Amino acid sequence: MNEPTIDISIIVLAYMEAGIIADSLQQLASWLKSHDYGTVEVLVVTAESTDGTGKIAQSQASLFEHFRLINAGPRVGKGRDCRLGMFEARGRYRLFMDADLATPLRHLDDVKAFMDRNGQVGIAVRNLFSIHKGLARKLMSKTANVAAQILVVPGIKDTQCGFKVFEAKAAEAIFSRITLLSWSFDLEVLGIARQLGYKIDYFEAPDWKDPKAAGQGLVGDSQLKIVIKGFMDPFKIRLNIWAGRYRKPSYVHKPMY
Repeated sequence: MNEPTIDISIIVLAYMEAGIIADSLQQLASWLKSHDYGTVEVLVVTAESTDGTGKIAQSQASLFEHFRLINAGPRVGKGRDCRLGMFEARGRYRLFMDADLATPLRHLDDVKAFMDRNGQVGIAVRNLFSIHKGLARKLMSKTANVAAQILVVPGIKDTQCGFKVFEAKAAEAIFSRITLLSWSFDLEVLGIARQLGYKIDYFEAPDWKDPKAAGQGLVGDSQLKIVIKGFMDPFKIRLNIWAGRYRKPSYVHKPMY
């Protein structure tokens, strides 16, 4: 029996999200039932969470026609989990999104339009000066983004929004080359996409909103660590480009099933 053709895989990245994962999946299921994106599979990827995130996510499996829970193992970083999801996905297009639905589900319509025009890499972009509270955080965010634009991806005004979609072959080519497995993998992904000649489309997400009270969204990571990595990682990526590290894949995926 042939497996169904999956039009889009939605990869939900969820680490220590027991408080929201059930509600988020219920919202996603409701949205998908009222919108036509073709055949959809939902993959929840979670590193080992002590709060039972995976068990709660699995309890919502019946809401979807195609659903998989993927246990990524001990926590390494969001980049590792996203890479795993991209390779385990079966869709012609593969979207990753955060479990907190910070990017509203209405932007799935933007993804569908992107798919209809045979896009390669598509990203949501936010207004960086409006999403953070406090002048210090606004300036840190803008300054880090300027470094990213100068060193890695000129012209892309937001590299870190957790809502990005890839055509299947592009996804595997790009994610087989990433070296940064923490939260800053987004920037490396876009830098590799540029190096490989993929066209990067973007759509505005002015309604992006961080539902977490602290606005951090990175469990266990201090603000100081985030700031330091925000400045250092663009230099690492630029050095990798100069050294030719992205010319060939460095990761070989072993299917879990």
